Amino acid sequence: MPTNVRIPLAFLRDIVPTITNQDELHTTLAVFRLAAELGSEETPIAETSIMADAPLRTTLKITGSTTTLDRRIFDALELAVGRNTLLRFVATSGTRDSAWYYINTPVTRSLVQAMARHSIPAPTIVWDGSEAPQIAIDPPNAFRLYEQNIGPLTPIVADQIITAASEYPADWIEDAIGEAVSYNKRNWRYIQRILENWKESGRVERD
Repeated sequence: MPTNVRIPLAFLRDIVPTITNQDELHTTLAVFRLAAELGSEETPIAETSIMADAPLRTTLKITGSTTTLDRRIFDALELAVGRNTLLRFVATSGTRDSAWYYINTPVTRSLVQAMARHSIPAPTIVWDGSEAPQIAIDPPNAFRLYEQNIGPLTPIVADQIITAASEYPADWIEDAIGEAVSYNKRNWRYIQRILENWKESGRVERD
């Protein structure tokens, strides 16, 4: 196991002060550690490895079911990807998909873009079978839903979604987007009001 873990100065200086969700911070630090254990930031890390990481799970000190803890880690990864600390891509082999992560750097962004264009092959660690998988960048689900149903994801809106994701459960944000669409109120301000109302008055599940 390496004695040193490389944490970029920009992360400590610019990103850490903006992180209010402790799960996101612990999970991001775990990914830095896992990258160091692999020996290179250019080796992708399987989502399953992050989910199963014993030090991370111990650090989170969760009580309750394993499903609850897995959701906390996944939501933390969503926040880190949305904040551009981590870069997630999906490798598709036949009908099977697997999610992988890099620390987000200019080098790893170029690697994933080149893999997606088939300019370079995907590393063998992500293969599931004898044929090279299809590679696609995978943004946070709330980002995808916003772009598919509301409109272009501007940097300002992306920041607002990340801020909301630090305060509300991920499924609330996803459902609030759906509710805004059902009322044809396709803007973030309306989505934010839905979330605030749910927080203040309690959320009523819809049939």
